[in-house]
Amino acid sequence: MNRDDFIKDDIKKIFDDEASEIKFTDEMMENVLDQTTRSGKGKIRRILNYELQIPLIPAAVAVAAILAVSILPEGILEKQYRFTAIEMAGSQVMVQEDKEVTRR
Repeated sequence: MNRDDFIKDDIKKIFDDEASEIKFTDEMMENVLDQTTRSGKGKIRRILNYELQIPLIPAAVAVAAILAVSILPEGILEKQYRFTAIEMAGSQVMVQEDKEVTRR
């Protein structure tokens, strides 16, 4: 046995000595049950004390995706093509215009 096992045994012994005098009567049981499950107040307490566990990695990915979509400029995901028809010798040629990049 290592030192931690001795400490755990000592703590358990101390707890058992102190708890040996405590008696849990039927009245106490009824009182606890009334406060926790039977009343509406107990149900509300149980709901409010519920522990919500959210996995960290999927939550972080979801937040990053929402931020990325909200930060993107408007219309960047839309494809905008401009075509101009030019007639040459009785036939039409379609020319796609490029987007211009300018400095402001």
